[in-house]
Amino acid sequence: MKNSLLKEHFLHPQNIGVAENFTHKTLVKSDQCNDVISVTVTIANLIIHDIKIEVYGCGYAIAGASLMSEAAKGKSIEEAKAAVKEILQTVEYDVPDSNKRCIYLSHKALEKLCDQIEVAK
Repeated sequence: MKNSLLKEHFLHPQNIGVAENFTHKTLVKSDQCNDVISVTVTIANLIIHDIKIEVYGCGYAIAGASLMSEAAKGKSIEEAKAAVKEILQTVEYDVPDSNKRCIYLSHKALEKLCDQIEVAK
């Protein structure tokens, strides 16, 4: 991994586990490899108060999910989606083309969670 931020999040991933008293949960799997990300969140007043991840995949999937969890925590749903997209776009230039889908799998998980939350409103 060339990018120091990705490397740091791969070596020391943040927010690992299951959110206590989570209100929403999602699971996404890559269409092209065996990467799987589970995300649990505690949401109140449309703010992500807690977010936890479990990742079974490559280093890029782990780093992407860790970055996503840090960028989303404490934000509204819409703010989180924008923040996650922005942070992933800033690091993707250092990611091989074959692994870009891996860092964006976490964004797919967040989008899926947001869809669940919208339906639950």
